[in-house]
Amino acid sequence: MPRILNHAAIIAWLLGISFIVKGTPAVAEQPAIEEILSVQGMNKAQINELAQGQPVIYALSEDRSDEIAAGIAWYLPIPLAKVAGQLRTDNPDLLDVDVTAHGILMTHNQVDALPPVVLSDEEIEALLDAEAGEQFNLSSDEIESFKTLRRTVSGASDKAIRDTIEQRYREMLFDRFEAYRRDGTHAIAPYARDNNQTVKPSAELDQAANASVILARYFPALHKAWINYPAALPPQTNEVFQWVEKNVQNRPAFILRHHVNYDWNGGALVLTREFYASHSYNASQWVTGCLAYRGGTVVFQQVRSYADQLSGVATDVRHLIGRKLLKNKMLKSFERLCGALRHCH
Repeated sequence: MPRILNHAAIIAWLLGISFIVKGTPAVAEQPAIEEILSVQGMNKAQINELAQGQPVIYALSEDRSDEIAAGIAWYLPIPLAKVAGQLRTDNPDLLDVDVTAHGILMTHNQVDALPPVVLSDEEIEALLDAEAGEQFNLSSDEIESFKTLRRTVSGASDKAIRDTIEQRYREMLFDRFEAYRRDGTHAIAPYARDNNQTVKPSAELDQAANASVILARYFPALHKAWINYPAALPPQTNEVFQWVEKNVQNRPAFILRHHVNYDWNGGALVLTREFYASHSYNASQWVTGCLAYRGGTVVFQQVRSYADQLSGVATDVRHLIGRKLLKNKMLKSFERLCGALRHCH
């Protein structure tokens, strides 16, 4: 059981619940909030509970054995403009806990746009000895590149070895960013696993995009572009690419994200796709929104994340523990949001 709990904890820990909202001109007429929440999967009792000012966690369907999913919604008696103003930032620190560094990647950037990657001696040695498996999310070609570097740096000083490995790691991250930016999820290199198996984050993220009922119902053009990215995004949208570093179990985790922001009649919808994570989970997607409601604001979010550790023996127990930890993570993020707005209780 401790091993199962550890795997689930990693998944919940790395689910960065960040809200990034950018203002653009108001667009289509907004349906009733109750309808929107119902389409997302909330029942009448949960919607009534929300109206009483309580955050509500609700279940989402999970169509893969390696998937964990949940939704959250809450009402804040604060005007929409104030809430959106607090959320309108590229800095993930407010709600995305455990972040140690972050930044923006632009289409004209070079690899130097990424920060110096700092790896421990143990991580350096592990990369030099990298094999297919779950220790790192690496493709077969990436594993071979580190093996080649091992031969190249043989006999060099410790500093030279470190500098070479860390630079190659940065190049790998940037190559993955450029591949996704040019060709979308289909260009995400699979992760090599034991027994000649591979994991395809592309398939996981495609499943997450197709599973979004709210996108399909209210934003069909955006939904189609999201599935087929880099297809042109519809008007009233903007996008940003972001790198994030987190420290997880004394290991640096480097994450690449794609945000698409869309204004919805004065409210906002934000899509977040984590198309690369360096270890512990494969990929994730968040759909976040905030809309005016009863003189205040409703904020909602749906998270779908994928990890090898959810499959296999005792998968039901792992999912149960993972969902509980994810719920706690979402509630913690809510507390940080309302704390920043100075309206928790």
